[in-house]
Amino acid sequence: MPVTLKINNRDARRLWLTTQGLAAAPTGPLDVLGTIRRLGYVQLDTIRVVARAHHHILWNRNQNYRAPMLNRLLADDRALFEHFTHDASVLPIDFYPMWQRQFRRLKEKREGSKYFSAVPDAAARAVMKQRIADEGPLSTQAFDTKAANSGKMWARPTHKLALDYMWYAGELATSHRESFRKFYDLSERVIPAEFRDRAYEDGAQLDWLCRAALDRLGSVRRAKFNGSGRRRTAARFRPG
Repeated sequence: MPVTLKINNRDARRLWLTTQGLAAAPTGPLDVLGTIRRLGYVQLDTIRVVARAHHHILWNRNQNYRAPMLNRLLADDRALFEHFTHDASVLPIDFYPMWQRQFRRLKEKREGSKYFSAVPDAAARAVMKQRIADEGPLSTQAFDTKAANSGKMWARPTHKLALDYMWYAGELATSHRESFRKFYDLSERVIPAEFRDRAYEDGAQLDWLCRAALDRLGSVRRAKFNGSGRRRTAARFRPG
């Protein structure tokens, strides 16, 4: 029979603060990549009060952090990659081999989504990919299609839908960001081959995702992790 370890609320709070990197004073030597690895990922957020929310997350854990450091890890060092957890996030590049299942799952989810029903067909997407191959990383501003039903809140131009579809599927990757604007490039030009070509079976990926999420949660109710809760935790890789 499985053994359930029970702890009181006070200890649970202490454990959560420790696993989230908030128990210690936010000083000392700075290791931005190490902080992100301990958290699992950092969500990129458009919300901005003084600085964007993701910079607050890192600064609150070490006040020697400065905003340009994050994009350098993504764009220059290729120590991070950007993809979807429960929103656009940056993750350590060595997590990439365990994200192959996510690319396929998110691609299939988008194919069945009403929001993505207007995605251009494979031939049109191939033309866009060829432009990126020829011209280098491009943002949505390099394309000029218009959104259908533009009065609706979530209406997007067809080029934006196509870029996002290929990004979710892992065909494109975030090269860098400028003033928070995402630039798309071919994945093979962004992700180092040692991580891109490493393959694991789905079961191994799922097991890794669940264990990684548990490590970062610190504690969790069994009911939250069984059944659909386990699948959601692994799919989103939510550390808190």
